[in-house]
Amino acid sequence: MTKTISELWSGNLDPVTRLGMNNTEIAKMEKLMSDNYSKLKSKLNDEQKEIFEKYMDCVNDYVLLISEQSFCDGFCLGTKISAEALVSGE
Repeated sequence: MTKTISELWSGNLDPVTRLGMNNTEIAKMEKLMSDNYSKLKSKLNDEQKEIFEKYMDCVNDYVLLISEQSFCDGFCLGTKISAEALVSGE
């Protein structure tokens, strides 16, 4: 088994925690989202806050699902490219 696969399997390699590391665009977007979230939440009444929190929970769940699917799709694509390269001998 390759070292990378072994590290993934054992939990020593966690690509999600490295997502966007040292990416200034992602850092700026996270700050903007956080600032706007705080501003919006401060202007809502209790009932609106509850609805907003439910909405945010749905958005977070959706982002997690999309991220997982994107990772799986990318992994499959990388595997196909590798297999084709091995088969064609290039």
